[in-house]
This record gives sequence, structure tokens and C-alpha cells, in this order.
Amino acid sequence: MSQKEKKPRAYHGVRDEIRQQHMKAKDMTLKERLAYFWYYYKVHTLVFICAVFALVAFVRDISASKDYIFNGLMLNSYGLPSDELSMAFADYADLDLETYDCFIDTSTTLSLRSMGQYDAVTVQKIIATIQTGDLDAVVYDSEIFNNYSEHEMFMDLRTAFTQEELEQYKDYLYYIDYAEVLKLQEAKDEYTPEVLSDYQPSEEELDAALAEETRLHRHPENMENPIPVGVILEDSAFAQKTGAYPQKVPVFGIIHTSHRLDVSKKYLEFLWDETIDFAGIVSSGQVY
Repeated sequence: MSQKEKKPRAYHGVRDEIRQQHMKAKDMTLKERLAYFWYYYKVHTLVFICAVFALVAFVRDISASKDYIFNGLMLNSYGLPSDELSMAFADYADLDLETYDCFIDTSTTLSLRSMGQYDAVTVQKIIATIQTGDLDAVVYDSEIFNNYSEHEMFMDLRTAFTQEELEQYKDYLYYIDYAEVLKLQEAKDEYTPEVLSDYQPSEEELDAALAEETRLHRHPENMENPIPVGVILEDSAFAQKTGAYPQKVPVFGIIHTSHRLDVSKKYLEFLWDETIDFAGIVSSGQVY
């Protein structure tokens, strides 16, 4: 009786392909195995390496990042180097930069007269840092400050300063009439759209209206419920020596969500200190 012919083993698709590849690799030299591996798995390897690098960088950034000991914003300032100003204030206030970060943003701009996409992003960024409690104190030109003071962005300075501390700034305090703020909020709730006028005021008219509005904020005697929320810096050492707000009125305020009040108070003191070489700070950041 003849021996039965052996039937070929059924093909099992991918499993057999893998088995065949393993059998091929078994007889290869080390160099051939490395070349084989690179040919079939180079994409996977590169993706894995990139993922590892990204993870390491993320962990490094998280571990290296520091909490703020002070975070300030000087909106629409001109010619101010952020790093130099931040370092000068940190030295003045003797802040612990080994453990914490001190940062004063002097590059951000915002226009309320020609609100564009960049301005909308800036507003969202400011709101986000306020909501998280990361923004401490700001210096805005009076147009921006006037606008945001109506939205209760700033702290009542009487809650941060003693009466004696505020006394030294009495001629420069910026007030809001809280009774008027409440009326504005009620008016917005009852707002009904009206037909808009085609009339567009000129820049000169807008500037004149702004100057008058800023002047009114310096007179609490004409207000029903005056609250000091800012300090006008027009005559400060900072404004006089840097020229950072040409033809504008800079106003200091503490953000109502800030919890680093002592440092914010020190910052205001710094801005008025005649011994600070603000002109030198400006020139040190210039590139020739």
C-alpha cells in the first residue's frame, strides 16, 4: 500500500505571514536583523521616539515651571523691556526668584476704537488670567481703564491699603461712582436695539471726550457712592522717566481676584520711587 501523500497545511493568512517572517529572521546575522527591523518598523520607531521626547519635554516644563509671586500687565505701553523691568522690580521688592516667577508683560496691546481679531484674543486672554487669579496688578491707559472700571475688574483700594497708605496717593486716586455702575448694569439688562447713527466722531472728538471722562474720575465729591479703584500715574517717576505712555494717562489698578496684595502694593511704590533708574531700564532693553 502506497504511502498517502501529505496534504498541505491550510493557509491561515496574517498568522502564517508572521511565522514566515520570524523563520527568515532566525537565520539572519545581527546586522541583517537590524536592517530588517528598520525596514519594517522605522515609522513605528520614529513615532515612539518622538512621543518619548514630547513626554520628557512636557514633564520637564511642568517640573521646571514656577508659581507667580507677581504677574503684572502694562497694556499699550511703549518702549518698555519686559525682562529688565520685571528684574528691576524683583530686586526692589526682594522677591524670591529661586522659587517663584515675577513677570510684567509690557508688549500686549489693545484698541477699543478699532476692535479687531487680535484685540478680541487679547481681551479673552486678560479675562482668563483674571478668572484663574493669575493677574495681580495692571497699568492701563485711561481709555482702557475707564472701560474696565465699569465692569468691576478692579479692587476697591480701601481693602488693600490702610487709610494712611492711601493718603500719600490722595491727589492721584481714580474713583468710580458705584451707583452709576449699578445703573449701567440695569440699563444693559433692559437694552433694546436702536437704529444706529451714521455719524462717526473724529479722533480729536474722541480724545476730548476721553480727557473729560478721565477728569471726572478724579472728583469723588461729585459722586453718589465713590470707590477708589486706581491710582493715576501721570506724575509718577515711572511715567516721567520712561515716556511709556506718550500723550496718554496711565492708571494703576489691582485686579479684584488677586491674592498677592502685598506685592501689588510694593509694585505701586516701585512705580513712584524717584530713586529707580527707569530711564536706564528702558535703554538697557534697546537693541542697536
